[in-house]
Amino acid sequence: MRRTLVISLILPALALPFAGCSDGRKVATPPACLSASATWLTALSSAPDQVLLEGVTPLSDCLTKGQSAAQHEETGKTAVETATQLAAFYKAGEKAGGNGTGPGGDTSEQAAVMAGYLVGAIEKGAEDTEGIHAALVDRVEAAATNGLEGANQQIQGAYQKGYAAGQAKG
Repeated sequence: MRRTLVISLILPALALPFAGCSDGRKVATPPACLSASATWLTALSSAPDQVLLEGVTPLSDCLTKGQSAAQHEETGKTAVETATQLAAFYKAGEKAGGNGTGPGGDTSEQAAVMAGYLVGAIEKGAEDTEGIHAALVDRVEAAATNGLEGANQQIQGAYQKGYAAGQAKG
């Protein structure tokens, strides 16, 4: 019985040094990245020029290698929501027979630039995260390009212009 007691006390002590083999550092997501999609849309209105959330944080900085699951989820949700809104806007403007104007004065063409920039910047940010953001990149791209295939050349060109800017400046 003593032997069993000793073993039951020693085994957990031996396992303790191996528990949680990380170095203990958490990589925080910049606070601006955790803001609402309205903040992202406002920042994206400067595309194809550099887009900075709250004037300081590039979109690509929102994807970090050691990002916590909660921050990854929150950032991803906002990015997908933003992409969905932009795609809906440029599709609605085109269906209306022109280059409609949205609430912020943005045109359908500008919404396509913004959507492209978002995808390019998210892809740029995910490049060095060892694949942990791959599914997020796919979801953002799918949301942002929903309806792009059937769009006119102006909208498609605007998206490509924004995408290239997001990859370069993201």
